[in-house]
Amino acid sequence: MVDFHNHILPGIDDGSQSIAQSLMMLDLYQDLEIKAVIASPHIYKELYPNTPESISKSFETLNPKAIQKNVQIKGYAAEYLVDDFFLEHLQNNTSLLCCFDQHVLIEIPFFGTLKLLEQAVFTMQNRGYTAVLAHPERYANLKNESLNNLRIRGVKLQLNALSLMGHYGPEVKKKASEWLTRGLYDFVGTDAHNEQQLLKLKSLRLNKKQNTAWIKVCEQQAKQVNI
Repeated sequence: MVDFHNHILPGIDDGSQSIAQSLMMLDLYQDLEIKAVIASPHIYKELYPNTPESISKSFETLNPKAIQKNVQIKGYAAEYLVDDFFLEHLQNNTSLLCCFDQHVLIEIPFFGTLKLLEQAVFTMQNRGYTAVLAHPERYANLKNESLNNLRIRGVKLQLNALSLMGHYGPEVKKKASEWLTRGLYDFVGTDAHNEQQLLKLKSLRLNKKQNTAWIKVCEQQAKQVNI
C-alpha cells in the first residue's frame, strides 16, 4: 500500500521534528512493507498555518536524504482542517494540495458539528475535488446515519490503522472495527506522527472478518493510488 496520511515532513506540524526522525520513520515503513509515502502535514491556521510553500520547503529539505531509502516519499499533499479559513480558500478558488488525482484529505474538529463539513464537501465537489475524510471513527458526533449520508454525497472515508488497536480509546476502536467489517472504508492510512506509532503498527492483528475487509480496502487503494 501507499500511505498518503502521515506527518513525516520535519518541523512543520506535530509530526516528525527532525530529518533524522523522518529517516527512522522511513525505515519502519519498510518493515511494514509499505511501498511508498505521500506526506500530508496539517494545514490548520490556529496551530499549523502551513502553505504550499512551507510544505514544499520541508519536502525539499528532507528528500535528498530520503531518496537513499528503500521506501520513497513520492510527493506531498496536506491534511486540511475544515474551518472558516478552509471555506474561505474554497470560495476564493485557491488551489488545494491533492493526495492523488483530485482527492483532498480533510479533517474536522473531534467534537465539532457536521455543518461546516457538509458545506465544504458541496463546494469541493463543485470545484471538481473528491473529499477524503480522515479517520471518521475518531469524531464523537459522527454516527452511522451521518456516515451513510456522507458516503451518499460522495465523500471517501480513510481508516486510521491505529484505531483498530485501541490507540485512540475503546469507543474509537469499536467504531473502526464495525465500519471496517461493514465495508464502509475506501482507504487506510497510518496517520503516523513518529516512529513509536509505526512500531506499534507492527503488532496489529485482525480477526478473519476484519482481515477480509482490510485486504479489499488495500486492493482498491492500490488501484487508485497508483505510484
